[in-house]
Amino acid sequence: MQLEPINYVFMIGDFAVAGLLIAYFSWAYSKGKIPKSYFCMFWIGCLIGATWEFTFYFLGDSFAHATVEWPWGLSGWPKKLSHSIWDGGIFMVGVWFCLKLLGPESRFIKWNWREFSIMWSWGIGSELLVEYLFNGRVWIYEPLPWNPVIIPPLPGSATTVGYTLIPQAVWVIAPIVFYLIFLRLDRRLRMKQIEGE
Repeated sequence: MQLEPINYVFMIGDFAVAGLLIAYFSWAYSKGKIPKSYFCMFWIGCLIGATWEFTFYFLGDSFAHATVEWPWGLSGWPKKLSHSIWDGGIFMVGVWFCLKLLGPESRFIKWNWREFSIMWSWGIGSELLVEYLFNGRVWIYEPLPWNPVIIPPLPGSATTVGYTLIPQAVWVIAPIVFYLIFLRLDRRLRMKQIEGE
């Protein structure tokens, strides 16, 4: 199968970014640049992302399909695995925004509306950006009775359908789940550290 050059860019970039995310978080944790809770939360973010990435995959082409099939079997589950890793990275960018905007002191130890608002806003905003850039270019969500179009096509976007409910709803809910798990995990790791001292 012969792809257009832009599709090779999308395909290579998709897997390259996923590989770089894994390499970065593994390196940063091994070198003590990030705490264990951040390293664990990257992987938990990947697992959270996998819940919808693979659900969308199993729903099949009647729900969402690729605009162009990538060669060598990379359009199926490998692409969904890559996107799950991207999701973990997107969650961690929200963590980075919290640290940059609020300062690193005493982050993610108890519910904080400012932390949550940053992570939630970033989650929703990043979903809109990703859909704007890739919907119609890499994938298409089919409008269905339970997945209606809620945002019409925006100027400059590649979609002629618009933006459907389910992908947007995922990123309304996912940051809440991620944040609650983060608070609980960080608390447990801090308690273990205190008990070990």
